[in-house]
This record gives sequence, C-alpha cells and structure tokens, in this order.
Amino acid sequence: MTNKSGRFTYGQRNNGRGGKFPLGEHNHNQRKPQRRTAFICNVSKKISTPSHSSPLSASPRLSSSRIPKMNECASIEEMVNVAFDNFLQGDCGELRDIAAFWSHSPKIIDNVNHDGVVQDKEQTLIQLRALRNHTVKFIEQFDPADFSKSFLAVTKIFSSLTMKQQDAGDRDDIELFRCLLIENEDQPSENPFQFFIYASMPLLPQLTPRDLACGSYALSLLSWSSSLKDGNVLLDAISSEVASRVNQFDSRSLSRILFDVAKSGQSQPQLFSVAGRYLCDLDATRFAPGEMANILFAFATAKETNPSIFENIADAVVAQYTSSTRLSWFKPADLSTIMWSFARAGELQTGQFQRKMHNALFAKLCRMHEVFRLDDMSDIIWAMSRSSSNQSILTKIATRINSDVQYDTASLARLAWTCYQSNVHIDGLFCQDSKFMTACLEKKEEYKDDELRKLYSFHLWQQELNCDGLPSELHDKCFEAQLLPSNLLSGY
Repeated sequence: MTNKSGRFTYGQRNNGRGGKFPLGEHNHNQRKPQRRTAFICNVSKKISTPSHSSPLSASPRLSSSRIPKMNECASIEEMVNVAFDNFLQGDCGELRDIAAFWSHSPKIIDNVNHDGVVQDKEQTLIQLRALRNHTVKFIEQFDPADFSKSFLAVTKIFSSLTMKQQDAGDRDDIELFRCLLIENEDQPSENPFQFFIYASMPLLPQLTPRDLACGSYALSLLSWSSSLKDGNVLLDAISSEVASRVNQFDSRSLSRILFDVAKSGQSQPQLFSVAGRYLCDLDATRFAPGEMANILFAFATAKETNPSIFENIADAVVAQYTSSTRLSWFKPADLSTIMWSFARAGELQTGQFQRKMHNALFAKLCRMHEVFRLDDMSDIIWAMSRSSSNQSILTKIATRINSDVQYDTASLARLAWTCYQSNVHIDGLFCQDSKFMTACLEKKEEYKDDELRKLYSFHLWQQELNCDGLPSELHDKCFEAQLLPSNLLSGY
C-alpha cells in the first residue's frame, strides 16, 4: 500500500521558546501575488469530490480565481483537495504551500470540537499518499525554513497519533492519518521520517537557530518510534552546529535545544559548556519563564554543573519578578520545573528566592482555573523534601488532587512513589475514603507491572506510619505483582 518514498506527519512549528509556544505559521502574504486575487469561493463549505475513472485524477478546480490558504480550510478533506488540485504540478514551485498543508493539519486533528468527517475516505487517502510522496520526492529542494517546518509538522502528527488510543470511534481524518503514518502488521512500510533525517544533515549549516530548534524538537517527538535510525546521529550533529555558532542564538531557541538534548539522555558536554558560558553573559531577566525552566531542567538532567546559571536565574526571579503580577506569568509547570531543577542539581536557594517561589506557587494552587498536572505536583513534593517543606502548600496540593481525580495510572503511581521516596505523608490525601485513593482503586485493572510495584512500596511505607495504605483489592493486585517476576507479568 505504501511505497518507498515514505510518509508524513504534521504539526505546529515550535519556535524553540522554553514555554513551548507554537512556532509561527508560514506567512501566506509572501505567496506569489498572481496566485492571490479576489476571493470568490466559500471555503467554509466542504469540497465534494465526485468519483473519477482514475483514483489519482484531480478533483474539479474551484470556480474561483483565488486558491484558499490552508488555514482557511475547514477540514482535512478540503485541505487535501486544495493541495492535491493546485500544488502537485510536477515541479517544486509549490513546496511552500505543501509545507503549509502539513503545518495546518495538526491543528485540525487535535481540535476536539472538530467532527473530522471525510466524505470520500478512499479518495482522500490516495490523495494524502500522493502529497506525502511528492514531499519526499522533492525533500532536498525545500527551502530550509519550509523543510524544518514540514519535518516538525510530520513528527507532531506521528506523536499525536501514537499517544492517542486507537479505537472504533476514531474520527475519519484521524483514521486516515493512522493509515498513512502508523505501521502495523497488515501494512508494513519503511519509516517515513528517515528521509527527513538523511536530508537534514547537509542542510544544518543553512538552518537558522529557530529551524535548528525545530529539528531538535522533532527528534524528541520521534522518540516514540522504535524503528527510527540515526536519530542520535542527527541530534549530535545539531549539538555540534549549535556549539559552533552559539552566539547567534537567542534564549528561546537555545533553551529548546538544550531541553531536547538533555531529555534524549545523550551526553553533550561541549554543547553545555559553550552554551553555559554564553547564557551567563545574557541578561537573565529577559528570559521568559518557560525558557528559565527549560534551561535549568537541561543542566540538572544532564548533570552538567554550572552554579552561575542557577544563580543568575534565581536573581532574575527575585529582581525582575518581584510582584505577584509578574510571578503570575509563570505557568504551574514552570514553577514546578524550576523547583525540581534546583533540587536535582543540589544548588542552594536563597531565602528570598525560595519565599518568592513558594508564594507564587501557593497563589497558583488557590486559583482553581490554573491547571496543575499530577506530575507537576509530584515534582513540587519531591523538590520541597530536598529543601524546606511548606505545610500550607502540601495541604493545598491535597485539596487540588482530591478535587480533580481524572488522572492516568502512570501519574497516580508516580505521585504515590514520590511521597514514599521523599517520606512526605499528606493528611487528607492517603486516607481510604479520599478521592485520590478511590481513583487509584478504580483503575486497578489498568496498571502496568512496574506501576503496581511502586504502589506496593507506597503501601508498605504507609503501614510503617500506622496508616491504612491501599484498599485491600488494589493491595492484593500489587502484592501479586511484587511476588511474580517481571518476565511473567509481561507475558514472555
């Protein structure tokens, strides 16, 4: 069904900003002026595709002298029809439009309010494959910016589809992209991302800092792909390229790359040494909160010692963000990551910095509209266990967790394990009738073996504290997981 030209994914561009702001869309105003005249057609109406004698025959052109932009199309089917009819003319002059097609696709796929209906799924899938193959065919002729945008877009689609559970209720458009990008036993194919990786190598010197950040982010998303080859080789090449011209980078792109390299587990001492010296010369008060969090996370995770980086960012938090208004710019994930990074790196925190962080965190916890992930709260608990605990924050964390228990098994097990490892008991959270314990019990059939083992360790610790521990039904399941070898639990 698929040929050796490979497949595609989608995505928003990531500008490398630590706060993970989406990278900018292609500026359609730079399109060729003769192709953009008076708008006539109604792009909100889906384009119907009549049956053709040949499945690859183009659908009738719109009765308009203006070709709709990708971000004006209301559905994947409409985007495919517009792109297929207008941008596959046998030359590479329309590659910018192809890049815009892939970039806008994830926005529709990830829109939970979109119905995703495709009227002619068979025809649309054939056209999707043609678009994918056309992209791969001309991959070396893309403009560097369009290349990096398409690479990131493709990997975002792949990552999104991989994390979504496949079920019979999948939307039509999601089902089509699964057929296009996800390998299965009935439809084996070559990994489509290999073409992007191989084409990236000679392009690296031409890529801007922002485009290099797109490349590192794309590789981090491709960690889901077990069949990917030479991803580490490309990341190593990106690291060398960044180190060779680090003075061209702003904090946004550099923090993104450092974050991705650290998360990959790849050792890059030269990159962190050069980037560390460069970042120390910059004004840390001009870093966005997400950039601060990403930089500290990268140095702490990579175990690259640089006290000056931590000191500069701590001083920036105290000096620049002295008011509650400024601290409100920090997202919950930014606060938890900064606290976790200081604890992980073993860096000392001044009393003033610690008070500012705790005050900002408590204020966030009191605002129910602020979204805290369970993993954020696990990081906060662990970080405070390594410095100074704050009972009012722990109490507020328990209240937040019990008020929203829609969590996955991995996050539930991680929180219990973190409290056990940190020896932090939170009243109101671990009693038998708490909503947290109820949520743990309700998911007893969904846990993986390593998660059950973590919960069992938590249960034994609770009993040592003369507390109830896990509900009996969940305890029995955890006990079995603790006794049986992991190879039996895995089915091998």
